[in-house]
Amino acid sequence: MRHQPGQKIDHYEIVESLGAGAYAETYKARDDRTGQIVMLKSPNPMIFADPQVSQRFAREADVAQRLDHPGLQRSHDIKIGGDEPYLVLEYVEGETLRRRLQSFAGGVPVELALDWGRQLAEALRYLHRQGVVHRDLKPENILIDAAGRLKIVDFGTALLVGARRLTWRHLSDGVGTPDYMSPEQIKGDRGDARSDVYSWGVMMYEFLTGRPPFEGDNWMAVMAGHLQLTPRPPRELRDDIPPTIEAVVLKAMRRYPSNRYSSFDDLEADLNNLSAVDYAAFDLSPEQPIGGLSAAATDAQLWLRAALIAAVFILVLVLVIVVALLLR
Repeated sequence: MRHQPGQKIDHYEIVESLGAGAYAETYKARDDRTGQIVMLKSPNPMIFADPQVSQRFAREADVAQRLDHPGLQRSHDIKIGGDEPYLVLEYVEGETLRRRLQSFAGGVPVELALDWGRQLAEALRYLHRQGVVHRDLKPENILIDAAGRLKIVDFGTALLVGARRLTWRHLSDGVGTPDYMSPEQIKGDRGDARSDVYSWGVMMYEFLTGRPPFEGDNWMAVMAGHLQLTPRPPRELRDDIPPTIEAVVLKAMRRYPSNRYSSFDDLEADLNNLSAVDYAAFDLSPEQPIGGLSAAATDAQLWLRAALIAAVFILVLVLVIVVALLLR
């Protein structure tokens, strides 16, 4: 941890560390001017010198400043120039959705899953209307407060629609987390709003069944599932799931973007009027594997991709350790 409790960065006093990653560290801090508790995000100085990393940070700051919705973490302040760049974001008192999910076995109650799904869909509809695609939706990037309100956080990999392609040498465009990544992101594409629709569907599947649709002993197996396999219908795992909800979730998870909901406007229309959903008319038949590749060919490609990702993470981990040693 670079900053200790009591240390000041401009007019922000560090209260405690909230966590550290390869790209940035986050802290709970107090604004001395107002007394407000905030979250301060400070990029790793060893890699911030890379112009492409600083562009990524500026992109994240730009995205955060565009957003004003109760379901999305708000931005309060930003400092990009100087020796200590940072983002000041809304501090949310609560826990991650991942931790909350751990308190349930076999899935959450259907009505609760539906409430969570509607909250996320509403926030994502707003996000997309601002020209932003999140691209890394997962329970770890969603906070839940004491009132049960969900808030999407971490826009470090978000994409501004129409923005210049930003290539960061430490990450490919196919960013995301294997369990929740859309097939097009696994292939290395940038993705679009339909990629968030897919990740929403994967999370809903997990809310309802207590498990993600594709599992395996390694990243390769999970990614291969997204590209090649058909998810098991949720009602086969839990019979109290209404068929309309199952149909909406499976349509959101279609392998090819053109077969999914085209937007959260369309998805919300069904989600908020389930009694009118003609689920029997949905085409949920098994889809062809991405690109028509054989299983062996796809496995070889995924092994290579997994090896490259692992190598990048090891390299960044070494950099973080070196930084920690230098700052001791």
